[in-house]
Amino acid sequence: MAGARPKTFLAGAAIVWRHQRILWLLYFMNLLLATVGTRGAVARSAEILNHSLAADRMVHGFSLGAYMELALHPSMPFSGSRPMMLYSTILFTLFMLFATGGVLMEFYEDRRPTAGNFFQACGEYFWRFLRLMIWFAIALIPVGILIRLAGGLYRRVDRQSISSFTAVHIVEVAAIIIVLVIMCLRLWFDMAQVIAVAEGEKNMRRALKSSAILLRHNFGSLFWLYLRISLLGWVGFCLGLRMWMEHLQPEAIGRAFLVSQAMIVFWLATRLWQRASEALWYREHLPELLVPAPLFPPSPVEQAPSELQPV
Repeated sequence: MAGARPKTFLAGAAIVWRHQRILWLLYFMNLLLATVGTRGAVARSAEILNHSLAADRMVHGFSLGAYMELALHPSMPFSGSRPMMLYSTILFTLFMLFATGGVLMEFYEDRRPTAGNFFQACGEYFWRFLRLMIWFAIALIPVGILIRLAGGLYRRVDRQSISSFTAVHIVEVAAIIIVLVIMCLRLWFDMAQVIAVAEGEKNMRRALKSSAILLRHNFGSLFWLYLRISLLGWVGFCLGLRMWMEHLQPEAIGRAFLVSQAMIVFWLATRLWQRASEALWYREHLPELLVPAPLFPPSPVEQAPSELQPV
C-alpha cells in the first residue's frame, strides 16, 4: 500500500484542536491528582523550611546540600508522601485508560458526542482496554530482559575495555534499539485500540492479530506518522526544559510554574495528536482495507480481451 496521505499528519492536529475539551479534561485531572499526591510533602516541607535558613538557599538558587538536608530530616517530608504519589499515579493511569474509549470514538467519528455518549463509550471499552494493558505488560517482558542484557554487557565491556567511551557507546546503541522496540509495541497496541473502537471488536486477541497484520502491510507509513509526532513532542519538551533552566531566575516561581504546565499541556497534546492521526489514518484507509485481495490473480491471457469478442 502507498504511504500515508500527507494531510493525515496535519489533520490529526486539527482534530485535537477541534476537540480540545478532551485535552483540558486530561490536564485538569492530572493537575488535581498531582496536587493531592504532593500536598503532604509540601505541607511537611513548609513546616521545616519556614523555620530554617535553608529556605533562602532553596528559593534564591538551588542548593543540593540544602535539598539533601531537607530529604534526610528526621520527619522525612518526602518519604511519607510516596504512597499518596503512587496512588495518584495509578489513579491517573486508570483514568487515562477509562477515557481512551471515548477519546478514540470522538476522534474517529470527528464529531462532538453528548457527555452521556462519551462516558458510555469510556465504560464500554474500559475492560477491553484493561485486558489490552495486561497483554502490553506481558509484551514488555522481553524488553526488560533486553535492558538487563544491555546492562550486563555494559559492565563487562567497562571492566575489560581500556577506553570508557566504548561502554558508553554500547549503552547509546542499546538505548536507541530499546526505544524503537517500545515505540513499535506501543504503535501495535494503539492500532489494536483503534480497531476495537472502529469495528466494535470485543475479542482483544483478535484485535491484536488484526493490528499486527495491518502493521505488517503498512508499517512504514504508520510508524513514520507516529515517529514525527513523537519527535515534535521531545523537541517541545527539551525547549521548555532549556527555557526553565537558562532563562528563569530561581525565585521566579510563578513563571516556572507556567512553563512547567505548558510543557505538560504540550506533552498531552502530542499524545492526543498521535491518537487522532491513528484514528484518521484507519478511517481513511478503511475502504482499501475492506477490499479482499484475490487469492489467484488472473493470468495475462485472462486479462487480455478476446479477439472473437465483438467491438
